[in-house]
Amino acid sequence: MNPKPYRQPIADRDNDALAGWSRWLADCRVDEAVAARARQRSLEQQAAQESSITGVLLDLGERGRPVTVKTAGGRCCHGRIAAVGADFVVVCDDNDDQLLIPTASIATISTSPAQRRVTGARLRPSAVLADMVHELAADHAQVEVMVVDERVSGLLKTAGADVIAVAVDQPLDDRVHVATAAIDHLVVLAR
Repeated sequence: MNPKPYRQPIADRDNDALAGWSRWLADCRVDEAVAARARQRSLEQQAAQESSITGVLLDLGERGRPVTVKTAGGRCCHGRIAAVGADFVVVCDDNDDQLLIPTASIATISTSPAQRRVTGARLRPSAVLADMVHELAADHAQVEVMVVDERVSGLLKTAGADVIAVAVDQPLDDRVHVATAAIDHLVVLAR
């Protein structure tokens, strides 16, 4: 790293040593401000280059501001980010429904203007969607699963390696099996 280039004190030309030193200190302050702005730009660029969709979700979740998540299926989910996992996000909508959205199905994330930029340079959380869905299945949660252009509502009965089973209709004997990879988003209606 290069040593910091400091200006040399101005030679005393008019026998006013204080004025010369004041000009020199002012010039040093300007140099330091320029260097600080350059460091800030460099850090912002590094953060932007390290950003990820999960990191953006974490940044926005910490702010607690409302967001709009648009999925690849064209659905818009409005609310606040309640939790972020390695491959999913939980958005609580205005009705306090929890929407589980796989990050693979997120197309865009928008929010109102923030006081500072979202960088998204974060470590990835360890919780994964499969774990969350297994917990919901253990609770037999009432869910609504959006898949392409179909809505499947009922009790989440089982969750396998790459498929879930939702009990639909009364007496809840009919089951619809949904490929986990095909889930656009999942709304938790009751646990």
